Amino acid sequence: MEENHSRAKEGREKMDWECIVISMAPEDVDAFIDRMIALGIEQFALTDPREVSEFMQTSVYYDYVEENLVHKQKATLTVYVEKNNSGAEKMRQLFSLLQEANRRGVEFSVEIENIQEEDWMNSWKKFYKPIPVGEKLIIKPSWEALPEDNQRIPLEIDPSSSFGTGTHETTRLCLASLEKVVFSGAEVLDMGCGSGILAVGAMLLGAKRALCVDIEEDAMRVTRENMLRNGIEETCFETLQGNALQEGAVRERVCARQYDVIAANIVADVILAMQPLFQQVLKKTGKLIASGIILDRLDEIKAAYEQAGMPVEHISIEGEWAALTIGC
Repeated sequence: MEENHSRAKEGREKMDWECIVISMAPEDVDAFIDRMIALGIEQFALTDPREVSEFMQTSVYYDYVEENLVHKQKATLTVYVEKNNSGAEKMRQLFSLLQEANRRGVEFSVEIENIQEEDWMNSWKKFYKPIPVGEKLIIKPSWEALPEDNQRIPLEIDPSSSFGTGTHETTRLCLASLEKVVFSGAEVLDMGCGSGILAVGAMLLGAKRALCVDIEEDAMRVTRENMLRNGIEETCFETLQGNALQEGAVRERVCARQYDVIAANIVADVILAMQPLFQQVLKKTGKLIASGIILDRLDEIKAAYEQAGMPVEHISIEGEWAALTIGC
């Protein structure tokens, strides 16, 4: 997983940088980083295969990790050094550390490249443009204007360090499916809400109220921000932190009402585990949109729900992912 440690500040001048990419064994990288930080070298990113392995064993939200990360055996440390007098001194200190590591028998490789800073804090924004989703919605970041001929409902959401923004196939599949089942006055449950994008979309499509549930504390804050950003009044939504499968109080609050629509963009194992809960809280005329299902698990999910008496009414596929529309 990549961990960023940049302490860049807004408002600084554009400049050129040296990018030093160091690969070494994971067991050696922590001590090397400690020495770097002690010297004031703090602008770096770390990709550590140990964290990828731990993530795959413990995460309940993802079935898929990029293959090149799974098979990477070396930790990769990318250090950014300004091309000025201060940066030259940091470069000297960095290579002194590498020489010391070499004397201690640490094996590593080093690559150096130049990068030009267009605008350290803002150049990434050019990669986020309005995205039409389904037939009714268009997702846009706050700094982008809508197309002049736009006839779609704008869903405004900015990139977050923790949660998605609608660029992933699973989110697009879920939003497009919601367009077909959300009606004016609908009660919605967003299970594993993340940024709240699905609940926000449902509210913009006419839903009356949404309950947004996630195990992550940050999801509560981000969901609230995105609801308010899109003009949804606080009386129309509720956020709930916790695990509905393991925490009785959370499950009790989820089960306090029934829902016309449930959106669950999570993973196959959790979708399977939550089937009884979804069946309990979904209205007889309601619809469950289950997304985040990698194609290898599609038949398994479909069979499990249909055996439980919840018919799969529609399957949408994009890339390696599927979303199911399920009845009760």
